Amino acid sequence: MKRKFPSSITIMGRKLKVKQGTGLVYQGQQVLGLCDYDKKMIYIEKSQTDESKYDTLIHEATHYFLILAGLDQRISESENEIYCQLITAFFNDLKKVL
Repeated sequence: MKRKFPSSITIMGRKLKVKQGTGLVYQGQQVLGLCDYDKKMIYIEKSQTDESKYDTLIHEATHYFLILAGLDQRISESENEIYCQLITAFFNDLKKVL
């Protein structure tokens, strides 16, 4: 059975809306997802496969988590990106056995 992609998620008690769209851009580059902390929004590129959308959602949710935890200010942007990629890979490994 196919899951319905969530329209919202909750991270550490904070509800975020999840919107799908096209043409997402960050710092002049086209991206698959964006996290807007102030607006409590995660944007997902809708042209992705369903599996990729979930991976992007995990990745962007991790960005939000790092901000809430205050870790985004203690690490560089490239380290932040690496952490998000590692956590997404970790969840993918867990999915295979759960």
